[in-house]
Amino acid sequence: MIWRTLIITSILAILIGGGVWIKDGLQIYTKDREEVVTIVKDELFGTTTKKVEYVPAFKFGLLPVDSTVADAPACFGSVLGFSVVVIAFSWYKLRRKS
Repeated sequence: MIWRTLIITSILAILIGGGVWIKDGLQIYTKDREEVVTIVKDELFGTTTKKVEYVPAFKFGLLPVDSTVADAPACFGSVLGFSVVVIAFSWYKLRRKS
């Protein structure tokens, strides 16, 4: 019973993680900041300049932000990999039991 529950939970994790990944724009790398571009017009000279700021915003990506171990769980690749391993192990235990 526990193995079937683990398989169902892992499939749900893959589906929910995939949905969040698709909603965040199918990014390859996980983003921790978002670029905000504002165009500032100078009234005195009549010129425009582009001002770029980076604000903290999390975008779920396929790969982690950097190569540290602490950032690895915050990506779809780790959710997918862990879920596939749990499904394979649970399937093995179910087959071995019967």
